Formats: sequence, structure tokens, C-alpha cells
Amino acid sequence: MKGVNIVWLSRTDLTNLNAGEGETNYIDIKKFKKEGKEYPYVSGQAMRFYIKEAIRRELEKGEYMCIPDDKGETCGNIQKCILCDLFGFMSTIKKGTPWPGYEKGHPGGAETRISPVKVSPAIGLLPLDENMVVDFLTRRKPQKEAGELTGDIVNVEVGTNIYKCGISIDILRVGGDEIIDQEKRTISGIDYVIDDDERKNRIKKVLEALRLLTDYSKQARLLTDFTPDLICITFQNKYSHRLQKLFEFMKENEKIVRKLNTKRLEEILSDVKDYSDKLLFGMISGIIENENEVREVFQKFGIDVKTPKEVLSEAIEHIAS
Repeated sequence: MKGVNIVWLSRTDLTNLNAGEGETNYIDIKKFKKEGKEYPYVSGQAMRFYIKEAIRRELEKGEYMCIPDDKGETCGNIQKCILCDLFGFMSTIKKGTPWPGYEKGHPGGAETRISPVKVSPAIGLLPLDENMVVDFLTRRKPQKEAGELTGDIVNVEVGTNIYKCGISIDILRVGGDEIIDQEKRTISGIDYVIDDDERKNRIKKVLEALRLLTDYSKQARLLTDFTPDLICITFQNKYSHRLQKLFEFMKENEKIVRKLNTKRLEEILSDVKDYSDKLLFGMISGIIENENEVREVFQKFGIDVKTPKEVLSEAIEHIAS
């Protein structure tokens, strides 16, 4: 197995998951334009943060995730630290620091680890103009004098939508560093610094985190759920991100509707099935309008349709075995 690929859809209530760069008293939704219409999105950086915090909340005794310093640098110890291993890092290194492969010490610069866990932005699939409203909240300030109320009114963009999210895990790089010949500039393999059981445990933590996503912004006033409502997971013997194109909404009378493009489903499944040892799919009712057609497509490929919870549990068991 070389990779685990995950793509999911999540329907949110009224919320603002990742604010843009609005003015002081105006909090907007991050947006992008497609065919002249605005759609919401949640940045990849924010998505990574949500997953990291979900993992951190469930750490067991003896497990360690460092906290970045005031410059954003982490410890860089992939043997000890789950965060640095799974999500990579870039650390500044002083010239002359003792370093493997350099007889006179490191030439100076930075040590970089590419993240084995790749995370996509969460893309809203429904236009904002049909699903957004501007709400307001008040920020009370200490009273200057008895009986005097002071404070600001802040306008906040909030909306409902169905977001498409994705994760890809580079299995071979979890728990190890590439063996690099500095003179020949070649890679001869991967030096693993943790055993296979711990590598499996760290991969499982990413999957478990998808059921526990909670640390997105504005949740004190805009409580919503962002965990998967539809999800597809593939265990691949070739590393590819092709699965990320699986879900696409259709148009009817020039309007986007909550129906998945079943032709797209068949085309992508046919593609990834060639190099996937196992495919899983789950959904809950009421998210899309053509549930039966979608169910038929997956059954055509011999994939049982389960719930997202069942799919994630089976995926975790598969990693363990």
C-alpha cells in the first residue's frame, strides 16, 4: 500500500468556518469565483489545523505532539512527535550545526520535511448568493460610567452549504526520512525511525480525526458539524490524487442542484479501481437528491454503501490489519 485517499462532502448549518480579511467590524466568508458566481471555501491551512487539533484532543498517555513556538517552528523530531511526522515542518539551521551527511556541519539554511498528509481546501459546491445572509453580533466593552453601555456592532457573513474536502496520506513517508546521498544527490530509500505498529497508529489517528472535527472558527455562536456526510476512501498501491475529482454537482436549467454527477462517479471509480486494493463508500440520507442513482453506481463496482461511521471504522481496521 502506497497511499490512502479520502474525499468527502459535509453539509453545514448557518456558519462561517474560516473568515476572510474583512474590515474590523465586518467579518466575511472566504470566497472564490467560478463562472461569474461566488462560492465559499475553507483554506487548506485551516483544514490542516482542524485535523491537527482533532488528533491532539485524542492523544493517549505517552503520545506527544509539540506546540509551535512564536515563529511557527516545531520541534522537528519525527520519531517522538506525531505532529512533525504527519504534517511536516521547516526549521532554521545554523551554519556548522553537526548534521548527517555533512562532514563540516550543515551549510546553514533550513531543514524541510514535506508533509505525508496532504489536505485540500474545503470547497463550497453551492453558490453563495442562494445560501448566505449577513448577521450581526455585539461586542460589549467595560462601562465608562455607571449606566452607560458601550460596545460595537459587528456584521458577520454566515451561510449554509455543502463542502467538498479531501485528504491524501503518503503511507511510505509516514515515520521515516528519505536516505539522501548529498554528493550524488540521489535517494536510496527511506530510513524509518518508528516501528510498523506506531506507523499504523499514526495513520489511524488521521482517519479517527475525521469523525471529531470541531475546532473551526466562530463556533461559540455558530455551532455546526463539519464531519463527513458522504465519504469515499481508497487504499492505493500507486500514489495518486485522482479520487479528489469524484464528487461534482449537476446543473438543471442553468442552476446547480444537489445531485451528484453519476457519469463522473463512474469515470473516476473506473480509473482509481485499477490501482486500489480496497474502496469504501458511505453516506447519510438527505444530503443529495439522487441517493438511489448514486447507490446504484457504487453497487455496480461491487462497493457496498454504508454509513460514514461504518466506512471510517472499516478503514481503521484495514490499516490495523
